[in-house]
Amino acid sequence: MFLALLALALILAVLIGRLPRGGGRALAAGGAVLALAGAALMRLQAGSLPGHGPRRWHSPS
Repeated sequence: MFLALLALALILAVLIGRLPRGGGRALAAGGAVLALAGAALMRLQAGSLPGHGPRRWHSPS
């Protein structure tokens, strides 16, 4: 799913360069931003980014 979202963002970025100015270009840009944000949130949830893993249990002593 992560790679699919990155591929979607890449396709939309190419589409942005080919579309003339207007609403379609804005929608493609918004879709690319949402796809990148979704991919980043998936990585954060999986805990594979440095410093964003699951919290370790600390027992009070």
